[in-house]
Amino acid sequence: MSESELKARAAAIRAEQRVGFVSPDIPLLSNLNVYDNISLVPRYLTDEKEESIRAEIERFLDLLEISDSISKKTFQIDSETLFKVKLFRALMLKDSVTVIDRPFVMLNTAADIKPVVKMLDTLELNEKKIIFFDFEWNKSKY
Repeated sequence: MSESELKARAAAIRAEQRVGFVSPDIPLLSNLNVYDNISLVPRYLTDEKEESIRAEIERFLDLLEISDSISKKTFQIDSETLFKVKLFRALMLKDSVTVIDRPFVMLNTAADIKPVVKMLDTLELNEKKIIFFDFEWNKSKY
């Protein structure tokens, strides 16, 4: 990514009030299970009821085919599931932009960006703003 592209993306992010990050540098909380990691955002930043939060999380985990991981801790899940949980945690921040930082560091077996796009399509995020940050040498994977 060129310096001007990086500056433009950084400016776009600063213009937003809320940013959900998916990054290899931002871990899930290891003492919490998948459900608790995802539900942190709506529990502390919204007035949604617990039943509503749980129903939304269960629905999305079903869509991503990882519902069996809901009670697992982070050390019990594989890297793809970990990425999906981080993605979903970031997406729980309503009215925000989601930044996916270096997805191929987290999804090191992916040949290209198609698995991530498939995840986003599955979740039907038509109106959600998604920004990818990555190394210049991964440009061909997009």
